[in-house]
This record gives sequence, structure tokens and C-alpha cells, in this order.
Amino acid sequence: MQRRRFIQIMATSIAGLSLGQSLGARSLQALRWRGYTLGTEGQFTLYCQRPAQAQRTLDACFAEIRRLESLFSLYDDQSQICQLNRSGTLVNPAPEWQPLLQAIDRAHKQTAGLFDPTIQALWKTYQAHFQAHAQSRSGPNADALQTALARTGWQHVEHSEHAIHFQHPGMALSLNGIAQGYITDRIAQILQDAGYGQVLIELGETRALGQHPDQRPWQLGIQDANDRSQIAQIAELENQALATSGSYGSRFSEDGTFHHLIHPQTGRPGNSWKSLSVIAPSATEADALSTGLSFASRKQIQQLQQAHAQIQVITQS
Repeated sequence: MQRRRFIQIMATSIAGLSLGQSLGARSLQALRWRGYTLGTEGQFTLYCQRPAQAQRTLDACFAEIRRLESLFSLYDDQSQICQLNRSGTLVNPAPEWQPLLQAIDRAHKQTAGLFDPTIQALWKTYQAHFQAHAQSRSGPNADALQTALARTGWQHVEHSEHAIHFQHPGMALSLNGIAQGYITDRIAQILQDAGYGQVLIELGETRALGQHPDQRPWQLGIQDANDRSQIAQIAELENQALATSGSYGSRFSEDGTFHHLIHPQTGRPGNSWKSLSVIAPSATEADALSTGLSFASRKQIQQLQQAHAQIQVITQS
């Protein structure tokens, strides 16, 4: 998936000076970074009083992003996920796999199987079809989809701290629906451990620590799915995360009928919602649920929210 990843971190200093205190915003210095994360361009800005100290923290953030990419990125042929997809088995996976796999288990259960990272076989089927037939209006044929669906299903993935194993040949994982959130949470933890308590992190998904320095919730505009130059709604975050999934994000066909949100049980693009946003306690959870619930009915969404009061879902149709 080609998704723009824009990271903007605004934080008080380790000493706790807020933008509204006596020294004012002019005393803060901006440290900026531009580069690539998980295959796409990203930017990183940290407003601080102590640039040298903040730079060390940023260096730790960048090192963690690169380390996690070496585990979970499909853009790195030597990553652990690519090794797993090639061989069907990964022995002694890095410890970071365990919390991620547990988060996948939870999201898969919460969404009644609608969040399923084994859709990579389906994704590749669509990719191959549209590379060969760019003007196609029907998508892959039924036989091709059935072959890919036979290689899909989280229930066919065995995992423990010692190994991850696919039960069927040809299976493959894509963590694009959860890894961005997981990495965002890891960066949030590094910044929090360094003493930054008022932070907004945007790394594909958004995570807020504390309040905005103006002593109010962080405010984020949710793009209008029908007019992307407009804002449909303002979301307010305080120690929460926000993730949005939309069928407009990455398209196989020029008209957008076929796109990256593929229903893991039917093999067809999900068109329940043009855009679906989730506010949750962590970016990992928000990321996974925004992907899985893109295929859910309004009733299913209402049931999930009733069972999990800390989760908010915002839909656009």
C-alpha cells in the first residue's frame, strides 16, 4: 500500500514547559527530519527547548523505526515477515512479534474475522490481474479468487514465542493494517519515557499523549471521503489514538471500484463505507479495527462499541 506517512510531534520540554508558559512558543526550537518509513515518505518535527537532548531522543525513535521495519516491512526483502512469507515458517521470531500477534488475535476476534492479515494472497491476485489488464472492469475471475481465498484465514496461522507457521502453502501475511499503529505506539513509548508528556505523533496513524500545550485536547480533522479537500469532522484526542481507512487510499482500478481494502472472507473489495475512523486507547488497536470494521455493517459496529466503551467509530458513506 502506498500511504503517506506524516509524523509531526509537538511536545513540551523534559522540564515540562508548555507553549502557554512564560517563555512562550518563540523559545522552542524545531528539529525536523524527512525520510522514508515502511516504503513511503515521512516527516518528523519535534519542538523543544533543548535541541541536543531532543536530538538524542529522535535518534532513538529513528533507530526503533528502522529496527521494526527489519521485522515487519514488506519493502525489505530481508525482513522477518518476508522470510516468513517465502518459507511459510519463521523460527525464533523477534520478541516484538508476540505483542503484535496478540493484538492481531484480539482484533480478529473483535471483528468476527473481518480483520485478517493473511489477505496478502488476495492482494497479490488483484495486483497481478491489474498489471496484466489495466483497464479491466471485472477484476480477477472466480477461480483466481477461490485459489487465493484457500490461502487466506488467520485460523490457519500457528504462532508461539518459538515459531510462526502457515498451515497451507502459498499463504502470506501483510501487516499494513496494524504495523503502522504498532510502530506509532513504540515511538510514543520512547518519547514518554524521555519525559515528553504532551505529544501528537502521526506515523500513518495518530497517537496523542496528554493534552495540546494550550491545555485542550488535540484536534484532528477527518478528511471528507466525498471531497478530500474538505474536513468532514474534527476529532479530539487525549491519551488516545486515531486511525482512518478509506477505499480511496490505494486503488487497483482507475475508477476506484477495486482497491486495497479486500474482504478476507469474500475476496472482493469492501464497499460498506467510503471512510471509517476509529478512536481507541492505542494506535495498534485503532489501526487494526479501522481496517477490519471497513467491512462491517452498522449493526456490527454498534455491537462492538457497546462491548468496548473506549472505542469510538466514525463512518462516512
